[in-house]
Amino acid sequence: MMKSLSQKNIVHSIDCGNYMKYRSFDGINYKSDQYFKGSSEFVDYYNEQETIKVKKTVDQELYLTQRQGQHFVYQIPLNNDQPETKNYLLALNFAELQYQESNSRIFEVYFGNKLVIGDLDIYQKVGTRTAYIIEISFQIVGEQIIYQGEQIYGAISKNNELIIRFKAIKSKAAIAGMMLKIGDNQVEIENIYNKKNTFKAIDGFKILSDESLKIIENEVKEIQKGLNNNNANKYDDANNRKSSKKEIKLFEFLIKLLNILIKSPFGIVLASSFLGICLITLVELFCNKKSKFKEFNKIKNSKLD
Repeated sequence: MMKSLSQKNIVHSIDCGNYMKYRSFDGINYKSDQYFKGSSEFVDYYNEQETIKVKKTVDQELYLTQRQGQHFVYQIPLNNDQPETKNYLLALNFAELQYQESNSRIFEVYFGNKLVIGDLDIYQKVGTRTAYIIEISFQIVGEQIIYQGEQIYGAISKNNELIIRFKAIKSKAAIAGMMLKIGDNQVEIENIYNKKNTFKAIDGFKILSDESLKIIENEVKEIQKGLNNNNANKYDDANNRKSSKKEIKLFEFLIKLLNILIKSPFGIVLASSFLGICLITLVELFCNKKSKFKEFNKIKNSKLD
């Protein structure tokens, strides 16, 4: 459960499904329902408050209004022009006030497109007419969210809003209230940030197994040996035929290396750079070979003369 709160640490507190503001037993000022988009509606249980008593809470009114729907989103402003590196705590308030058995209402909660609460069945968790709070700790580093050590993309909008998405699996998703506050969870943000932003191309090369590296090394040695033999006998027709075989092996080697690069993280970027280098190398080889061919013809013609 949440510790005693200070209003100054609260970024937003919202009484979902309520047209009016609400002040909690602890003195927290909840805003009327706002910042929502998508297919949803207000659901008000106030007419049944004499018969509905929500257990495990002193804030009955907070749970008697809810926002329900198939698929809706809250875009919560973070109140910073440029998000700072901070710890946050999101508290979501739920209560099943309609169904009397499990497997009647099931839904999911996302940060952007990242699932953070899956297959949520409130009745199965605490039964009917019972307050249930889920707290989610996360960090904001720059313009990205770090959740459970993973960097989440697309969870902060261009307008610097936290995107919380509700998606129904069975019946409708339902939320009674939410609170976003600056958290005190002890997480080494800087270490997580540095770890997650290591240059991905390097990680891609690390994925190459030792066996793959040995194959590449052997191929390189073989190609280099072939090139040395070709330079020693560059005017010999037989050696020229051997050189063509080496060129075929070089081509096969390049194809293998290209496949390995594509399978690695940032493979497309690496492969594009690799193809660019190969193209430049081929142009240079073609020009050198053309000049050597002219030189060979001159020597051949001088011998005939």
